[in-house]
Amino acid sequence: FRPWLLIFAPVVDNIIDLSRQPVLQHSQFEFQPTSVVNEYFVVNMATLMRHNITLRPVMSLFLLSSLVEFAWSLATSSIVSSTSSSSLNLQGNWGSAKTALRSPDCCVVSVPGLESHMKVLQEHWVNNKNNNSLPSDLDLRARVSAKSPQSSYKDCLRIRRSVSLYDSEEEDEESFNDNDGHIDPCTAALMELAHGVASLADGPKLEGSCTDVFIRIVCASDYKARDPMFHTDKAPLRGYVTLCGVGTEFMTRTCTPLEYATLRTLGVNKEKDPIGSRGSGEEQPMKNLRQAEELEFIVMKGDHYEATTTTASASSSWIQNIWKRASACVHRSPPGSKTLGGRRIIVSLDLADGDDDREWYEANKKREWRSGMTQRKSHLVS
Repeated sequence: FRPWLLIFAPVVDNIIDLSRQPVLQHSQFEFQPTSVVNEYFVVNMATLMRHNITLRPVMSLFLLSSLVEFAWSLATSSIVSSTSSSSLNLQGNWGSAKTALRSPDCCVVSVPGLESHMKVLQEHWVNNKNNNSLPSDLDLRARVSAKSPQSSYKDCLRIRRSVSLYDSEEEDEESFNDNDGHIDPCTAALMELAHGVASLADGPKLEGSCTDVFIRIVCASDYKARDPMFHTDKAPLRGYVTLCGVGTEFMTRTCTPLEYATLRTLGVNKEKDPIGSRGSGEEQPMKNLRQAEELEFIVMKGDHYEATTTTASASSSWIQNIWKRASACVHRSPPGSKTLGGRRIIVSLDLADGDDDREWYEANKKREWRSGMTQRKSHLVS
């Protein structure tokens, strides 16, 4: 270690002569976990060792604290690097989902392989009776950088801590700072969703360039949506999972303009489906509208979805140029109980494609969510 440090001494001989400067001047090199300041730290150590300077007590304390912080930064960074390589190993079958979405006839997919992660979130945020830190009412939206596991780890940990801590601060610290590189399961689940949804970015504008996502978590203690309107999202795509309560209602196929207008204005009849036969004039039992199951992660196309490759026919391409919702998934927040209400917790994810960069955190503000759990401004849904 000492010979390696001595290499830096000649480089700074003509710049810094620590033997002629007051000791307190070294406080300008306050340690920060960045490469630039780390170089200052190494250079100072090398010069001091080369000149064989006897450190005064104040300087000794400063260097000792810097060494401790330096060791701590290495330890915490090694936790992420030892747990995750440069590319995160995803459990969900995101590749098949991306391939399926590229079909112009596919407007929604269910991503398999996420059951264990979804159960972790449900167990900690829904079924954990001992967790008193979870707000009964919460609306949170935050950005996650999915460029690397290291960046997403920090963002997802911040989100998880904003939603709920463990039973004590000590347990919360130990959940991700232990020596064997363990990341707490909730943070790992959020990382899976962030990297998975980011991998679905497609088309010439987003694929390879859009690496960030927005995670939204909504907890409602008294969900009472009254006939929420069907709509499509003004986004490339959006992922949903319901951890508690009734799931999102969505059409399993694309809709024509007339069908969309019918759903938008008249809604649906639970007993009959006026659009089930696609214009045959006969009313049939509902076949194309279904409700997402609890813990089922679905990804729905929005109005601005573009695929890198497509198998669209000539007849469908001109329709998509006129009808922007040609491949979008028509859906709505589910109707709630008109009398009892109920608890509902959802997690949704959007690509950070620049259309909506807002973040917010709103806790313990009781709302009944009578119009459903859509985004906050009408221009985000249509």
